[in-house]
Amino acid sequence: MKILLRILRYMRPYWRLAVLVYTCLIVATLLTLVSPWLIGSAIDTALGEGNDFALFPNEWSSKQMLTTTAILIVAISLARGLVNFGQRYGTQWLGRKIAYDLRMDLFTHLQRLPFAFYDHTRIGQLMSRAIGDVDEIRFFAGIVVGDIINLIVLLVGIYGIMFTISAKLTWIVLAPLPVLFIIAFMFGVRIEPFFGEVRSKRGAMYARIQENLSQIVVVKAFAREAYARDKFHDDNTDVLNAWMKLANLFTLSLPAVWFYIGIVTFLLLFFGGRQVIDGDITVGTLVSLSAYVGLLALPTHRMAFMIDVTARALANGKRIFAIIDTTPEIKTPLGAVNPGTLTGRVVFDDVSFVYNAREDEPEVEVLRNISFEAQPGTVTAIVGTTGSGKTTLIDLIPRFYDVSNGRILVDGYDVRDLPLKLLRAQVGYVMQNTFLFNATIHENIAFGRPDTSREEVEAAAKAARAHHFILEFPDGYETLVGERGVTLSGGQRQRIAIARALLVDPRILILDDATASVDSRTEYEIRAALQHLMQGRTTLIVAQRLSTVMHADQIIMLEDGRIVEQGTHDELVRLDGRYAHLWRLQTDQEPPDEDIRGIGRSDDDVIPPAPLPPEVEDRRTKERVTAEFAAVAAKQDSRRDSRKEDGS
Repeated sequence: MKILLRILRYMRPYWRLAVLVYTCLIVATLLTLVSPWLIGSAIDTALGEGNDFALFPNEWSSKQMLTTTAILIVAISLARGLVNFGQRYGTQWLGRKIAYDLRMDLFTHLQRLPFAFYDHTRIGQLMSRAIGDVDEIRFFAGIVVGDIINLIVLLVGIYGIMFTISAKLTWIVLAPLPVLFIIAFMFGVRIEPFFGEVRSKRGAMYARIQENLSQIVVVKAFAREAYARDKFHDDNTDVLNAWMKLANLFTLSLPAVWFYIGIVTFLLLFFGGRQVIDGDITVGTLVSLSAYVGLLALPTHRMAFMIDVTARALANGKRIFAIIDTTPEIKTPLGAVNPGTLTGRVVFDDVSFVYNAREDEPEVEVLRNISFEAQPGTVTAIVGTTGSGKTTLIDLIPRFYDVSNGRILVDGYDVRDLPLKLLRAQVGYVMQNTFLFNATIHENIAFGRPDTSREEVEAAAKAARAHHFILEFPDGYETLVGERGVTLSGGQRQRIAIARALLVDPRILILDDATASVDSRTEYEIRAALQHLMQGRTTLIVAQRLSTVMHADQIIMLEDGRIVEQGTHDELVRLDGRYAHLWRLQTDQEPPDEDIRGIGRSDDDVIPPAPLPPEVEDRRTKERVTAEFAAVAAKQDSRRDSRKEDGS
């Protein structure tokens, strides 16, 4: 009942409309109760029998009574139709509004939940709850509540009228009623767990669909369509089996309801017919009583539907409120400090972080005793092998996760004491896997500042070396980028992300391997854009390729969550430790990149190279390729001449 009452609380803002709707429902039900009485009176009048109903004056003729009865029945039907229209429209509106408010509350709360929640919750499951579960709650709030009121009014009205007509027959009809309620109660108790299983299985199926379609490129690349189909077949079969269990329960329960109606009708005709023969009641009275028993058939049949939908609402409500009741662990504290504009000085003070993906899994210590300082206007590089904790370290700054021990300070303030919105507004991200929304280029750049002007957006795009290629599109800045920016190349998406970060003007800039997955020319253009983005900010770069960070002001080498080495590139190479070993491994395979000179330097004498014009770059590329082909041809000619001299 707590779950159901909590759903009904969403009706509070619309209580005036709810009162009007349910008043219409009660009026329509009362009008329905009048019709059998009129029909019984008409039958008795036509047969010339005594009028048990006393609806008309005794001096009226049979013709007057029949005519008046017919007019009343038509008028009541018309009035009932009009009232039913208002009631049905109102219940639909109420159900939709309650579903709207509940879905908004759920989505809003999902925005507040920390990253840790999404680490152990599948997105498909959340989609199932936000769409399917809320829709089924709508049926309960909009339709079933009205059906319950209708059932109560009908039961009270029918049995009240039947007691007025014949108390003896009414007691006979009432005798099997407790059995019906016992059946209904047992049905409701048994059906709720079945619906919980259906929701769980269906959520897993939705998660499978979402996961497969979002990674369809991987599935096709490895030719695993058959495997994906088999997995979906298993999930789909689980959903089917869960529904079939429900179907079996319905098959056993619904015939019991109809059997009750048959028993009641038999008892009424058997005992009522005897009373008609004995002259205790008229034929019209028996017909009216039979009509009232017939009116019980619909709500009694609907009782199974009501229990069904109520059980669904209970199961779905538990799942939805379990999310809404999840307390965000990361939020703005009471009495948060508002320091105003930040300069971006970042200090890690003996920071440790323990990760726990699921409650039933052991904890994993990802970071241990991390301490360093990053000053405004400098570049700090975080390097290390895969799994060393680099990404986790930078995720702690904007409080995507909270530290387990120690503290992180920004301008001397613990990040846990700052307003969350203020803190994250001061942190700009450019990540390796850039995500763009299915919107225009302008909307994606202005995502962090939606009220910004077109001129500011274009200025950010120019600084990010993106303005030129944007204008090449027919719609320019109004070009739709498609889902996840699929219409753009990797380098174009990355430069859009840089423009997006530039526009919010963050004091702290985080680059998570931002040039790792692009070609050399695109990488060069992105680095040129990053030079502009990093000026005057506290920059932290996570990198796999050491050549991209060799000019950083300080380099932090992580291993197993600990800082094993720290210093400038030259200092670490002279140290001849892990960093030097990793540097030699990489530089043996690829020479140091000369295009990144000056990135991160604050010295005035270091001038970063300007990007080459496209036509110059193309000419140099052609010359290089021609020279390579000439060298290969010369080598082949030399080998051919050698073979001729050997006589081979």
